Amino acid sequence: MTNETRIVDRESLAAVRYRHDLECVTIETAKLKFRNLLPCALKYGLWALRPGGRLIIRDTGGSDPAPSTLTVSSNLVRQWIACFIGREVEWAAIGAGQIELVRSSPVLVPGWSAGVVFSGQDSEVPMLRACLDGLLAQPELAPDGGGEIVVCGPARDLDFLSDYPSVRYLPFETPPSQRFLIGQKKNALMASLKGPRMIVLHTRVVLEAGALAGMPREFDISSPNTSVLVDGVRRPYLSLTQSDGVWLGHATRRTTVMLRQLDGADPTVLLERGPVFIDGGAFCVTRAVFDACPLNPFVAWNEGEDVEWCGRAHMNGFLVDMSPRSPAYSQTNKLGAYRDFGAVTPYLRRAAWTVRSAAALVNDRVQRMRGRR
Repeated sequence: MTNETRIVDRESLAAVRYRHDLECVTIETAKLKFRNLLPCALKYGLWALRPGGRLIIRDTGGSDPAPSTLTVSSNLVRQWIACFIGREVEWAAIGAGQIELVRSSPVLVPGWSAGVVFSGQDSEVPMLRACLDGLLAQPELAPDGGGEIVVCGPARDLDFLSDYPSVRYLPFETPPSQRFLIGQKKNALMASLKGPRMIVLHTRVVLEAGALAGMPREFDISSPNTSVLVDGVRRPYLSLTQSDGVWLGHATRRTTVMLRQLDGADPTVLLERGPVFIDGGAFCVTRAVFDACPLNPFVAWNEGEDVEWCGRAHMNGFLVDMSPRSPAYSQTNKLGAYRDFGAVTPYLRRAAWTVRSAAALVNDRVQRMRGRR
């Protein structure tokens, strides 16, 4: 296998996700930057390199400090490079149509920790046990290999953990409030974990065999590929969602799209559509990213703490993503009915998406006209 590769489109981008220790990755921006995929290409390309490996960016966008609509100038490409991977590279050369970068950051060292968010209610214990069984089946979390599993909940008797001697319990008392400040609880849980990679689950989510082994070696914020049982059939569930309401203070004008509405489980399909967020019930994050960008401690349960976090993380140059090779399932389903019309279902979904997109454009124009009143 050659020790270098090229990223030129969505297909080659997906192919490089699990490559390691390459000498050189070349990114040609023409089919990526107009599809919102250049940040993803920069991250995947960097993570595929060995330390000291070369990342070559080929771009012919021209120079414009204030690019007009539907253009991406070379100035803006350089800005994106600086924001998304600038902390991890050295700029070796900048020439006409080409930038050469050298990876200066080390490869993320091995290691995982897992944290489970638990309400403390007896009725939730059966789900918690299933969740813990799934975590204990992951070799990466074995205590003798440096792994750990921590359950975070209110102070209570711990008899239900007697079958799980390797699991640590972290008492956390939610501050008195009419709003449950879930961000504080998750931050406290992650701050207590030791591994360079962390997975945080609500008790309803169960990791399947090989879930952590299926994660890319390096990532920022990611989600397992979560499914749910509907009428005896596994369906895509809450993993990665695209919504233009991810940006703080920005009114949503387009229909939210989840993987269940698309064919396959390719997160780049959602990434090219616009801003995305992971489900707060099951996510992975590196220690470095959490330290730089923790959850907002003032955002409460049912107020989109995951959406706010992902929007802020993206603006800080971190990639929000999903790992197709990391299977998990949810023991509960809070989504509406899944309509399956057999072989024509994919075509009906595409038609529905086209109609929704057209309606969104009309709605956007109406909202802008209202804003001028």
